[in-house]
Amino acid sequence: MTRKHLTQWIVKHPWHVIVLWTVIFIGALPFMLNLSHQFKTDGLGVPGSPSEHVQHIVQRNFGVLANSTATVVFSSSQSINQPQYRRAIAKILQQMRKVPAVAKVPSLTDMTLSHDEHVMYGTLFFRQTTNHSLADTQAVIPLRHLLSLTPKGLRGGLTGLVPLERSFTNQVDKDLKTAEFWSFPLTLIALVWIFRSAIAPIGPLAIGFGGITVGLAGIDLIARVVAIAPEVEDAAAMIGLGVGIDYALLMVHRYRLARQTQSAKDAANIAALTAGRAVLFSGSIVAAAFAVVLLVNQPLMRSMALGSLAAVLATVIAALTLLPAVLVVLDPWLEWPYIASKNTPSRWWQAWARRVMQRPVWALIGSSALLLALAYPVTSMHFWNPGVDTLPASSQTRKTYDIWVKHTFPGVGSPLWVVLRSSSSLYTAQSYREVQEVRTQILHQPDVHAVLPLLPSLPPTTFTKQPPLLFRGALAPSRHTFLLTVFPQSHGESQATQQLVRHLRSLHYAFNGRVLIGGGVAYTVDVIALILHWLPIVAALIAVTTIILLFRLFRSVALAIKAVVMNLLSVSAASGLLVLIFQDGITRPWTGIGGAGAIDWTTPLILFSVLFGLSTDYEVFLLTRVMDYHRLHVPDADAVAQGLADTGRIITGAALIMVTVFIAFGIIGLEFMQELGIGLGIAILLDATVVRLILVPSIMRLLGSWNWWPSN
Repeated sequence: MTRKHLTQWIVKHPWHVIVLWTVIFIGALPFMLNLSHQFKTDGLGVPGSPSEHVQHIVQRNFGVLANSTATVVFSSSQSINQPQYRRAIAKILQQMRKVPAVAKVPSLTDMTLSHDEHVMYGTLFFRQTTNHSLADTQAVIPLRHLLSLTPKGLRGGLTGLVPLERSFTNQVDKDLKTAEFWSFPLTLIALVWIFRSAIAPIGPLAIGFGGITVGLAGIDLIARVVAIAPEVEDAAAMIGLGVGIDYALLMVHRYRLARQTQSAKDAANIAALTAGRAVLFSGSIVAAAFAVVLLVNQPLMRSMALGSLAAVLATVIAALTLLPAVLVVLDPWLEWPYIASKNTPSRWWQAWARRVMQRPVWALIGSSALLLALAYPVTSMHFWNPGVDTLPASSQTRKTYDIWVKHTFPGVGSPLWVVLRSSSSLYTAQSYREVQEVRTQILHQPDVHAVLPLLPSLPPTTFTKQPPLLFRGALAPSRHTFLLTVFPQSHGESQATQQLVRHLRSLHYAFNGRVLIGGGVAYTVDVIALILHWLPIVAALIAVTTIILLFRLFRSVALAIKAVVMNLLSVSAASGLLVLIFQDGITRPWTGIGGAGAIDWTTPLILFSVLFGLSTDYEVFLLTRVMDYHRLHVPDADAVAQGLADTGRIITGAALIMVTVFIAFGIIGLEFMQELGIGLGIAILLDATVVRLILVPSIMRLLGSWNWWPSN
């Protein structure tokens, strides 16, 4: 069955389709509500990377040291090293050993006392490895309950990997509810203003919120087979909601235009076959972009791609099947209450296009210069993996972390592992001296705070006996692997600590074996290297895919290449503004957002993938109208002006809706969502204004008949 025949059946049997979608929606609700319980991975790590290799070595040789962890922190305004406090701490640690998910709890003697004696801390080890740390997050509840039983004057808290994952998961769920709460009324107001109707917005809202419900349910099903990270929920909801409302808006506009001369069913057919074509091509490009991202062998990126792909597919299918049925059923009331507009937008858009095309060279130079200037900060972009300090200040995990760092040093929570491996035994006097030299060499590097264990000088006779206590947790049972723990002076995810990892990996060590660097921020260094490797490849594949699909649609090389170049400019300009806002923090004094010194490493690929599809959506919608006039032998300049007049208002309205949804997600919650939401909002705004209103008309005016080559 072709799309044309399917659409004809839908408009003839609209209630069948609506009832079917209602059943699907109701069936999807339990799965959507269960999604937050399906997350199984934090998404970190890079298969085959040096950091993962070190992780496997530590797991094989040192057992629970490779498992997920939490740091228990006790603090007091006075000296914590008092008998009553030590007894209370010892009792709580003893009770923690009874929590089923906990594999190892430090004893009181294993706890570390800060120099000012206001803080005492130690590491808890869970039963799961770090790749499955989310499985241990439920244990945070009983552990925090035990910590709440401290006597007066003593406070207990939990921070580190597992509490951080729990806080992230809870924050993602909270952010999603908040964003949906605010985006619904804001979107409704914008739709009523665009349509001048209280009924017409029902279709886009049904597609947006209904489609994302089905999409999130689909992610729940995917999560039962593939490990999915918590960040996917917010990102997929934002992308699916924005895309769904945007697609539905374009189709409703085309329906109302056709309805002026056609019956309701014919108008629905026309809308599905014209605007629906733009939706189908745009959705195909977004889906293809996320399919390309699946090539990146990184769990979080694949999670984001799978989740976003499910959300986009659900909204596209809903727009092409449910929306025509809804329009036919609502047709008698669609214009209620009609408010006549005193403006004449079509004349304004037409006049604007003609003004641009009168001076196309200047318009092209000016708009291109603006976008390139905005894109320039991309040249200084840095990446990081946002950690605990991106949580709200009210978070228990964040509060405990801040107290811990305040009384110790910035890098206390981000130790690195240095693994020394040799084919011969490392428990000899000669090997021990080599390990000592490696430790001393690392300790003298810039930005290194401490290297453990201390490794004092030992008499040669020591190595004829069993290893002493200082080797516990450092020398593997096989005696062929030695583990050093390096604490950086700088904050764990800072650029300085990333540079320390790269520097330690570049050093030459006087050691008869291999020296490997992993743990902590080494994961971030490896994932950034992976992203920098794949970013140009993914960009090229998405660009080529877009050119092929657009050429198939328009039969024009020039229009296809022009669309890709415009998209690249929009993405680059938006990325440059993200650097200024989130990396350099130019808006922090007024908004409190940004200033971290780097961009979340997940942002560029997801931003690029989404924007290519959404920008192509507007391109197809505009050029389809221009092409209609071209086929009627209207001169190119007039065809562009009239096409922009027909679509300018609705494209701007659609962009307004998208910006509203994206900013609603972007101004709340975790930093990766702020970057993605605000970045997408900025890019859509630039695309709907500078690109569609200035660049496209000027370039098409300069190309003339070449716009349609080779088909003409």
